[in-house]
Amino acid sequence: MDVQMAVFHCADGLLKQLMVTKLSQCQYALPLLVPDPFVRQIEFPLWTFRQINKSWKTRNANNEIISQIQHIYEAKTPMVSFFRFGSVSSSKSQLMNSLINEKHNTFFHRNCPGSSRTRVLMDGVVEIAWFFPSGTNDDKFTDCVAFCNLHGDAGDHEKQLQILTEMASVNVVLLPQLQRNDRNTTIIEKLYKDLKPLICLFTEDESTMFEMEKRKYKIGLKDRNQSDVSEELRRAINDCLSESFSTFRLEDVSKHSDIRVDEEDDDDCRRGREAAQQMMSLLQKKDLTEIKESFLPHQGKLWHQWCQKNKELHRPQADKIEMDISRKQIEMKIIREQQHESDITEQTELEKISEEIQAAAFGLEHIMREIGQIYESCSSMNKTKKDLQVHFSSLPSLAAEMMISGFPLELMDGDAAHVPVIWISAVLDELIQKLGDQRVFVLSVLGIQSSGKSTMLNAMFGLQFAVSACRCTKGAFMQLVKVSDEMKKQLNLDYILAVDTEGLHAPELAGKSTRHHDNEMATFVVGLGNLTLINIFGENPSEMQDILQIVVQAFLRMKKVRLNPSCVFVHQNVSDVTAGEKNMEGRRRLQQTLDEMTKLAAKDEVYDAECFSDVIRFDVHKDVKYFAQIWEGSPPMAPPNPNYCEDIQELKKTIMSHASKSQGMMLKDLKDHIKDLSEALLNEQFLFSFRNTLEISAYRKLETEYSKWSWSLCSAMMETENKLHNKIENEAIHEVEETDLQREHKKTSEEVKKIMSDFFEKYTGADILIQWKTSFEIKIKELQQNIVRETKRKLNEILQQRELKKKIDDQKTHHENSLYEKSKELALKFKDKTNDEETLKKEFDLFWEQTVKMIIRDTPAIKDTDIMRDAREMLSNIDEGHLSVDHWKNC
Repeated sequence: MDVQMAVFHCADGLLKQLMVTKLSQCQYALPLLVPDPFVRQIEFPLWTFRQINKSWKTRNANNEIISQIQHIYEAKTPMVSFFRFGSVSSSKSQLMNSLINEKHNTFFHRNCPGSSRTRVLMDGVVEIAWFFPSGTNDDKFTDCVAFCNLHGDAGDHEKQLQILTEMASVNVVLLPQLQRNDRNTTIIEKLYKDLKPLICLFTEDESTMFEMEKRKYKIGLKDRNQSDVSEELRRAINDCLSESFSTFRLEDVSKHSDIRVDEEDDDDCRRGREAAQQMMSLLQKKDLTEIKESFLPHQGKLWHQWCQKNKELHRPQADKIEMDISRKQIEMKIIREQQHESDITEQTELEKISEEIQAAAFGLEHIMREIGQIYESCSSMNKTKKDLQVHFSSLPSLAAEMMISGFPLELMDGDAAHVPVIWISAVLDELIQKLGDQRVFVLSVLGIQSSGKSTMLNAMFGLQFAVSACRCTKGAFMQLVKVSDEMKKQLNLDYILAVDTEGLHAPELAGKSTRHHDNEMATFVVGLGNLTLINIFGENPSEMQDILQIVVQAFLRMKKVRLNPSCVFVHQNVSDVTAGEKNMEGRRRLQQTLDEMTKLAAKDEVYDAECFSDVIRFDVHKDVKYFAQIWEGSPPMAPPNPNYCEDIQELKKTIMSHASKSQGMMLKDLKDHIKDLSEALLNEQFLFSFRNTLEISAYRKLETEYSKWSWSLCSAMMETENKLHNKIENEAIHEVEETDLQREHKKTSEEVKKIMSDFFEKYTGADILIQWKTSFEIKIKELQQNIVRETKRKLNEILQQRELKKKIDDQKTHHENSLYEKSKELALKFKDKTNDEETLKKEFDLFWEQTVKMIIRDTPAIKDTDIMRDAREMLSNIDEGHLSVDHWKNC
């Protein structure tokens, strides 16, 4: 502990905060009052507690569980202080550990490995730890309780003792056999007379718990069972707390005089806090749900609309028939929703609350996103904003400085699902300016939500990606990790670029094209990384297996993008130490499945690939890792599992092995790679809506069959159309009705229906195809109706044209005579102007135009044919896989 305090005294504010945050995560006690070893002034390191958040559960009077999440410096809790007078035979810290967590040494004590009897820097230090209940019947305390431990003889540290006894709800003192003239007798008498509860633990007494006066307890420790003593002490503390209403808050410690508070005396802390308070004062004036809209307007609706338009630009819409079907299905869905409106009121309300929570989320990443959007908008318009105090071209330099300082930068906007390529490229250009064109190894992580991706990266490289039990990472973030000079020689790399991503299959995205979103995210992340960690919770990789199949097929289609990815499977929360050996058969089947799917995808995309490793490098024997669970026990009091840390180190060695064999990429190449990959993703829309390669193959087979069915209907109707056209020419019919066409078409229609039914029932992948059966039946029905309507329209137009032609022919003599008479009138009118050719031509043209108009006034206008539009629709359908090339050949 002296070594820890020596490092603490030598550290700057940031390192102190990091040390305390990590100690808290490991469930160790934290320094609360620290005497300066040179001037003996007491320091209260408040700023080191600022990043610690804790969660716990309590039960109210109605026995309902209440969940709480708070910054620890704001939490109001009862506090129990422990101190000793003189030299005692029992360990105070060990006794406190038995109260908080019997299986973990929260406080370092004399019986811990590496402990020594002498103390240099720990004497007079006050440490603090909290007990956090889980809301179960096994909780030792029903509410969150702070425990403070004064190291050394309390009689030698009057200031620390004064602060603790004033702020504590219960005081616990360890006492040896005191003499009458002992210097500490006066202090003990004062504590006994005070109204605050006092528990005296006598190390040389064998008696059990005894209440001397109200809220004054005596417990003997000599030759007694440790668990019995702990139980009595816990019962006494609970009795005292049940009658005490005093609470303790960390920030209140700074109100005591004669102690130094780091935030007030450190200039950097003070300036940082003032800036933060200034920003918070602005935010507090607004409703939480209005903050983003007011202060970050560039990432709101306009940005989302722009992203959507950009995707539409790269992904043309399907033909009108498909659009019409889609529109009708949407209208039908709206009607159904209206019918069941009363049943989903609560769900609608929950969705509204979810949107409000999302709107209220406000962090550094949102500020940096706003800066990025300001830059992109200014860059696109090539002019700075009026109210911007600096030129927009300086903004990427700010982001580059933050990356160099160790802050992550958003690579993909999680709300809009878009990569701001202009902004990312500018930031990487600035990085090249500041660092040079460094060689980086891109390490990305991919996995299901809450499978421990961010936690793993943080533990491996000491990063600070956001971690939580729910969806805390949205989109993708990248962070630079500098390679040490020693490792630089081995790896031939300057930096590792760690890319953290949002979890796949997030329940929050249910019903919002989750599959498309997940497949797109996975393809981007795996394509970007030199190595991707495929994070899996448990031993079954089936959920990630489907996504990887889509990724492989997408890579096969991205022929212009230079891809060289590899992957390592990481199975989290596997308790069996022999899992690697027991799952050999499972790994073999995984390899076999991925290889088969790769062959199928390669066949579809006309690509030469025989196995999964031909597309994504993967060794089933070396690149599958099994991790122990991260916690030893159940949160919130569970400490980290040492085996997890050992597994992290083993994985790190594997990553370094991959990095040593990889050339990585230069920052300039990374910039181009991100741009190419983002462009390829924008142009891809067909694959991402499918679950796996089998679905893609089945759907393409279905589309091929659909083109045959539709051609059967089209060709049959064309024959009917030609037959009826001949009858019209021969004046055998005078009107065409839809019922006539449907009757002529009935036989072909029923044949197609039977063929369709047989296909859906007898095809090898019938269980896959069943999900599209209804939609394709609707498509065929709509197609048939459209064919009938279009044929009726064309034939009736022919009938109309025939009637008009007949009518015009009947009036031909009349029109000729009329023209002759009017031409004579014009000739007489202009006989004196025979030399003025221009006037004569002008008058004739006017006369001719009026005459033609009168003759064709009852004739419908001929529609113009837009060849380019029709060609675009045909090519779009072929590209999207809606119809085969053979179908259009036949048409």
